[in-house]
Amino acid sequence: SEEMKDKEFRIDFDGVYMDATVWVNGQYLGNHPYGYTPFSFDISKYLKFDESDNVIAVKVNHKTPSSRWYSGSGIYRDVKLQIMNKIHVDLNGVKIETPDLDKNTQNVAVKINTKVVNALNEAKEVKVRAKIFKKGEEATESIGEGISEVRTAEAGKVSDILLNLTANSPKLWDTETPNLYTVRVEVLNGEEVVDTYETDYGFRWFSADKNTGTYLNGKNIKLKGVCMHHDQGALGAAAYKRATERQVEILQNMGCNSIRVTHNPASQVLIDICNEK
Repeated sequence: SEEMKDKEFRIDFDGVYMDATVWVNGQYLGNHPYGYTPFSFDISKYLKFDESDNVIAVKVNHKTPSSRWYSGSGIYRDVKLQIMNKIHVDLNGVKIETPDLDKNTQNVAVKINTKVVNALNEAKEVKVRAKIFKKGEEATESIGEGISEVRTAEAGKVSDILLNLTANSPKLWDTETPNLYTVRVEVLNGEEVVDTYETDYGFRWFSADKNTGTYLNGKNIKLKGVCMHHDQGALGAAAYKRATERQVEILQNMGCNSIRVTHNPASQVLIDICNEK
């Protein structure tokens, strides 16, 4: 609508098989040959804000043979339309690290690096505020929060803003108790929150020894896994969440605790389910 002219618009594809070309309202955006990786386009300048339709066209050039397993064809993973303010967190723009977790699991040092986009024509003063709370619960029950110093976000550029805070006694993530937290990052211009970005996060660390094997959170574990292609058998290749969830549940009942995604990056759906299960 007319009042959305001052927003930024992006379309995110998690996977299209294969050789995908995308247009918006007849304007060529780009081509993505590989069928198993996500890709995105900024579509802000191609949209119409009157009452006429906006048309997004995706052409798939499926080449056969292209795999020795069933690849499917077309838009088989999620597509998202992102509508943002001019100042916002960049695509995949939050990185969370706990480099000393193996030494201190009570007062955990958390590094949150946020890439902030300023799509305006002038510099703005911004800061980042973060809060960590149990996934699925209210943010009022946080285990850690903080706010960065004010930074100047230059016009038309991406700024890295680092925030250090402490998480108090987080429950660790492992294959038996997959404790997850939500890290909510807010970008402030003055005192106004102009963007909110949430990330799932599990507190855990890995190590390996050539003589004694793999360790998760300091505990020796055996990796009992499978190699799994992305297809859903008789359902085809589409990344249905419940179908993927069912696969993981069957594997867990068999005693599996790990998956090797064969030959190609996994869908975000599979990654999310493995984190949650």
